[in-house]
Amino acid sequence: MEFKILSAKEEDSLTKQELNDYYKKLRDYALNRKLTNTTIGATTLGPILKNISNKLAIMVTKMFSDKNVDWVADGQENIPVGPVILAHSHQGVLDGFVWIPKIKEHCLVLHGADVNKLLLMAQLNTGLILVKKAMPGRDSKEKQTKIKQYNEQAKLDMIKLLLEGHSISYFPETTWNLSPNKLHLPIHNGFLYIARRTGVPIVPVVHEFSYDTSTKKEHITKIHTKFGKAIYIDYNDNIDEKLEEYDEQISTMRWDLIEEKGLYSRDEISNQEYINFLEGNYKNLKLGKLDLEKERANIYGASDDFYKFHYINDVAYNDKGQLLETKEIQKVKKLCPKNTIIK
Repeated sequence: MEFKILSAKEEDSLTKQELNDYYKKLRDYALNRKLTNTTIGATTLGPILKNISNKLAIMVTKMFSDKNVDWVADGQENIPVGPVILAHSHQGVLDGFVWIPKIKEHCLVLHGADVNKLLLMAQLNTGLILVKKAMPGRDSKEKQTKIKQYNEQAKLDMIKLLLEGHSISYFPETTWNLSPNKLHLPIHNGFLYIARRTGVPIVPVVHEFSYDTSTKKEHITKIHTKFGKAIYIDYNDNIDEKLEEYDEQISTMRWDLIEEKGLYSRDEISNQEYINFLEGNYKNLKLGKLDLEKERANIYGASDDFYKFHYINDVAYNDKGQLLETKEIQKVKKLCPKNTIIK
């Protein structure tokens, strides 16, 4: 028997009692269905292969970093016993690996299905829950509908896995934050609904990477991962308030890690460090066979004029290492009188 999963808007229109009743039915349905988007062996072999996953993660991290990379993590004491959602900030390919050897328990990964198969193979032993991204304006309505249905099945897989005691690694920004001046991209709140539906706590996770600025090579010299304080949510809680709680934690942790570099605002990071970071990510996107335009299109609110005006993701630069303005800012400057300050 099929079960209709309500949209976030439909959930929010229910009374507390109706929502509680709906969640009971949803949990029963999810627990009694077979996994559809989860890789084979994720719940059986995955926990057994934790030590191998650790070694693979270390190997991949060192492939993408300097040989003598300084690799640290803290805050693991904030991870509660039992199933959790690790909700990461997202800067690049290494976000999928650097945390694995830094935690004790096995954790599945919510992962894009369209990535290079070799990259998928590198994480298969951790267990993957596969999702797809649509490209509005390029994909047909029929294809977009199929992708939506595919991702609905992934949501049911996550609910089942969490209720059965498994943890999941989740990236709420949905794509890599390649902005030089934003602590994080706009957050999709789907992970909060998954947490509310299952009663599982969320642990915010932030990664910061330091790059060698003495050369134009994209060598990562330091990796620092922070695990924040657990966020608990149930059907009585307001999603927007919990999103603010998550936002505040990852922004604060990210700021702390930037200050650790001896910098006091994100736009003071040297152009060369940012360019090295960007060049490395472009190379990694190509390696993963990821479509940069699709990644841009899947940023929440990416088509809004606000985000076209401001730097939201990768920023163009010239051969002198100077970051360039957006086309929208250039247009406004032509229309404005001289000496007008544009913020």
